[in-house]
Amino acid sequence: MWVFGYGSLIWKVDFPYEEKRVGYVKGFSRRFWQGSTDHRGVPGKPGRVVTLVEDPEGCVWGVGYKLPTGREQEVKRYLDYREKGGYQVITVTFHPRPPLPPPPGQMLLYIGSQDNPDYLGPAPLEEIANQIVDSTGLSGQNTEYLFELADAVRTILPEDSDTHLFSLETLVRERIHTQTG
Repeated sequence: MWVFGYGSLIWKVDFPYEEKRVGYVKGFSRRFWQGSTDHRGVPGKPGRVVTLVEDPEGCVWGVGYKLPTGREQEVKRYLDYREKGGYQVITVTFHPRPPLPPPPGQMLLYIGSQDNPDYLGPAPLEEIANQIVDSTGLSGQNTEYLFELADAVRTILPEDSDTHLFSLETLVRERIHTQTG
C-alpha cells in the first residue's frame, strides 16, 4: 500500500515506511483552502493547510511512501487519525520522477473536498496570508506549516514551481517582518 504526500506528509514524516519515491499526480493543484481546527488552528479560528483541488491542467509534486509490509493497516489507521480534520481518502495515479522504474501503481491520497465541514475554499492570497499569520493550534503555528512545506518543496521537489505556495510564503514573511520591524 502506497500513500502520496503533498503537504505535511512531505516534511513531517512521523510514521514508518519501507520505501519513498518523489513524483507527481496530474489533474490537481495544491491550495491552502482547507481549514485546520485540530493542528494549525482552533474551532472558531481555523488555520489554513493544503488540500488538492481539481485542475485539468494541474500537476502536484510530492512524495509517495510504501507502508511497511505487514503493518499497512496499522500505519493507515494512524494516518487516518492524523488527517482526520475533513480529509477523505481517494486513489490516484502516481508518476515517479524519472529515471525511476514504472510507477508503483495506484496510491492513496488524503484530500479535503469541498463538502467537508473544515473546507474554507478560495480567498484572496492576502486574506489567506493574514489567517496563516494569526493562527496557532495544537501542532504549532500555522506559519511553521507554510514555511516547512515551502522549504521542503524547494529542497526535495525543485521541479515544482508552485506559485500559490511560494507567493503565499512571500506574503506571510512580509507580514511577519512588518509586525516585528
